[in-house]
Amino acid sequence: MGQYVRRLGSRGTVTHAEVRAMRLFLDRYLTRPPFRAHPDTRVEQVRARTEGGQVRGEWVERPGAGARDGGVLLYVHGGGFVSGSPLSHRGLTSELSSRSQRPVFSVDYRRAPEHPYPAAADDVLRAYRWLLDSGLGPEQIVVCGDSAGGHLALGLPPRAHRAGLAVPAGVVALSPVIDPTMTLSRHWMAEKHPKAPAYYTDAARALMAPNWRGVAVTDPELLLTVDDLAVMPPVLVQASDAELLTGDAEHYIERLNEIGGTGTLSLYRRRVHVFQVAHRVSKTASRALDEIARFVDDVSARMDRA
Repeated sequence: MGQYVRRLGSRGTVTHAEVRAMRLFLDRYLTRPPFRAHPDTRVEQVRARTEGGQVRGEWVERPGAGARDGGVLLYVHGGGFVSGSPLSHRGLTSELSSRSQRPVFSVDYRRAPEHPYPAAADDVLRAYRWLLDSGLGPEQIVVCGDSAGGHLALGLPPRAHRAGLAVPAGVVALSPVIDPTMTLSRHWMAEKHPKAPAYYTDAARALMAPNWRGVAVTDPELLLTVDDLAVMPPVLVQASDAELLTGDAEHYIERLNEIGGTGTLSLYRRRVHVFQVAHRVSKTASRALDEIARFVDDVSARMDRA
């Protein structure tokens, strides 16, 4: 694996064959017994035509989740913008439904390289608008995402605002990508772990490159810290204190709070990237999901009071 990561970093891009293999691997690996959804999970596939295009995804609900006209979570899976799916992340969305006692809509957005930016961001915004059109108020929706999905989740409120929509009640981002060029990560690694090889950040940048080819590095929809953070609702970011994206998480929350936003950063000691998927075998991951459930309850109650 180390040799492959080194080669990927030096090449600067991934092949279509590699992307197909990554997709298959994630779907198979994350549906193994330690990670798969609980047997009592109810899943309903969605293919809905809207004026702006198709919304694809699945409703994931555990017993006690409540009705869909109450509070819901909109989940955006990770996978470097090229892989991952509602299936690969169903174990996580199922547990989020159980802990939050809410239905989860896991959006099946288009992925690069077949569908580069802005396809994924458009699909997430379309899913959010579809939930609003179903009768939900923005105060009833909390957006969650991990890794690249965390980037899309954090990018949704400014996009929604520019489209004339109210922003959701809150955003939860697990080990989010903030800067897909990995510049923030490279600087953080150089400061905190100067002996770490640079090919890790190079490989991560190469993985995400198919989605962002041709987009300016200063584009606010790529570099989230220069987006319109003034419109952001309360944000919870969880990450490990020892992963490539720790610097991204720290920088984003610092910037959000500087401009008067409400951002909370929870760093968990010596965890892997998106460690929350291992909630069945890790007490730390389980505690992290409980923290998310408390955040969801808090922002929902805050909106009710407002």
